[in-house]
Amino acid sequence: MYVTSVDKVREHEMNEEDARGVKVKYLLHEGVGAKRLQLRLFTIDVGGYTPLERHEHEHEVFILHGEALISGGETEVIVKAGDVIFIPSNEEH
Repeated sequence: MYVTSVDKVREHEMNEEDARGVKVKYLLHEGVGAKRLQLRLFTIDVGGYTPLERHEHEHEVFILHGEALISGGETEVIVKAGDVIFIPSNEEH
């Protein structure tokens, strides 16, 4: 078993070319024994964004605070605190 607190996990700046104003905490990952999933906490500044990408693993997202415009496949949606999002494998998002 692995137990931690979000306050104890180090925050990293996302330094990818197509990202701006994004920080991430890697809460659960292979390094702590999670082999099939990752749990991450993203903080995105007002006006910030992440790059469009497509990959094999799916995403499950829960919006804690604020609002955001998200793109998935051919859909764009404004999401807000309390919304839940599922992004299937290989869908551009």
